[in-house]
Amino acid sequence: MRLRSAVVLRPRAQLDEQPATHDVIVIGAGPAGLHTASLTAEAGLDVVVLEEHDAIGVPTHCTGIVSGETNHLYKIPEHIVLNRPLSCHVISPGGHVAELEDPGEEIAVIDRAAFDRALAASVVDAGGVVRTRCRVDQVRNGDRFVEVETSEGERLRARALVLACGVTYRFHALLGSRLPSPILHTAQLEVAATPGGPLEVHAGRCVAPEGFAWLVPFRRGERSYLKVGALLRGDASGYLQRFLARPAVAARLQEVPGEPIRRLLPLAPVARSYASRLVAVGDAAGLTKPVTGGGIFYSLVSAQLAAETLIEALAENDLSAGRLAAYEVRWRERLMPEIRTSRRFRECLAHLGDHEWDRLVAALASNEVQALIKRRARFNWHSPLITSMLGQPGIKSILIRSFLR
Repeated sequence: MRLRSAVVLRPRAQLDEQPATHDVIVIGAGPAGLHTASLTAEAGLDVVVLEEHDAIGVPTHCTGIVSGETNHLYKIPEHIVLNRPLSCHVISPGGHVAELEDPGEEIAVIDRAAFDRALAASVVDAGGVVRTRCRVDQVRNGDRFVEVETSEGERLRARALVLACGVTYRFHALLGSRLPSPILHTAQLEVAATPGGPLEVHAGRCVAPEGFAWLVPFRRGERSYLKVGALLRGDASGYLQRFLARPAVAARLQEVPGEPIRRLLPLAPVARSYASRLVAVGDAAGLTKPVTGGGIFYSLVSAQLAAETLIEALAENDLSAGRLAAYEVRWRERLMPEIRTSRRFRECLAHLGDHEWDRLVAALASNEVQALIKRRARFNWHSPLITSMLGQPGIKSILIRSFLR
């Protein structure tokens, strides 16, 4: 594909009264927006990414766990890998433990800020532009172009606009779409800690109602750290602070934890992810894994499908809603069966009491279910394992009783 040379935008004082029209403007420099920008720029399109924060990847909203399958979409640079865990312990309120081993999927904990910076570098290498400290406050969609206006009063135009601004959803009225529902709350931080150990997932109503808390060990240089977080319905920051104060967790910390980063997490897609000249990708489209809340893989998948659709539509000079509907058809075909099954499973888990969590984790630790997990588990595709586990009489009865209670 033809690559454009890097575009240098003129200072605002020198802007023409009628700004030049780019091919694509992307609002938001997370994985979804940056990957969409990179792929469209590689196709020779004039692409600009607008990011409101001072630096790419800051603040970091994500724990950053991926599998080797991610490399089929974007090659993860080895220098950003912080840990390659071999197992994860699922821990119930009563202390039951089920070990989930990496089935050979090359699970990696990555430096999310460095990952975003690598994606931004790919945009620039492909001939696109990434601008920081550039908050978009207004969007006007016209017959021939979309115009955005920044907080500094600068206006930019494009033939197409990509909403990749995460869970802010301030521009979703342009899609004619309601906000995604349900939404959970997350809080997470990094803290210096004693080295080593597996990943840990802690469940229970006292730990994280309708969710879970996690501990992810990693290293930066010579120092050991933990990524600690909680996903739940309610005060995620408060539950995280109580989790950090647990004796078994507090004993591992080597510094006083700072303030957590908080965010909303959609568990279902938006009603509509496209409109005339517009598409929404990643979290902005409500695309996250319903069971774990992971978003990197779905972000990259949606970015690839959005880029394919935009490249075709721009070549045809047809940016109508009817033409861009192909993007939603594509991601729904790829992801919606998985999202639907995972949402039903999550709803069952959300009803579990602490005693039921004890029974479920004990069942997961059994030899029969462990063998099933080894055969059917896939990091990015949960539905095969979910379907198989629901065929286990013990697990099925626990989930059905809790759901119908």
